[in-house]
Amino acid sequence: MSQHAETSTITVKPASPWKRLFAWVYDWLPAAGVFVLTFAIGLGVANLVFIDMPAAEVSDLVRDHPLWIAYLILGVTSYYLYCWIKGGQTVGMRTWRIKLVKANGDNLSLTDSLIRAFLSCGGLANFWSLIDDEYRGWHDIAVNAFVVQLPKTAPTKEQQKPLI
Repeated sequence: MSQHAETSTITVKPASPWKRLFAWVYDWLPAAGVFVLTFAIGLGVANLVFIDMPAAEVSDLVRDHPLWIAYLILGVTSYYLYCWIKGGQTVGMRTWRIKLVKANGDNLSLTDSLIRAFLSCGGLANFWSLIDDEYRGWHDIAVNAFVVQLPKTAPTKEQQKPLI
């Protein structure tokens, strides 16, 4: 007995540069939250490591240290990596119904996500989408990914449930 999985094909179009920009701006909110959390955890650990020093001195010690700055950047980048790998959408992308997918429709791998994050230059690579025919930034082109506009769908029963 064989089972045939029913596959459905959804036709999507590239997300406009404006929607990409709005999602990028919207994503500053959760990214700022991740930054504050990363900052608090890192400073707490630094104060435990240097327990004999006053907190103000520990803060001065780590403030301009290259490892501290790299740690904070890695913390915020982890938010984007997780979202791209897990579901192809950040919070801002969900709001604007856009999704990051590979050419075959799959989510990005960890390697692709790392390359994309590195080449994005903090989101500046999205400006390339203004002149590209498929609205892709150079970081999307490098990993053969597309940011697509998802069609409007009716909310599922799960989505209609109250959060609390």
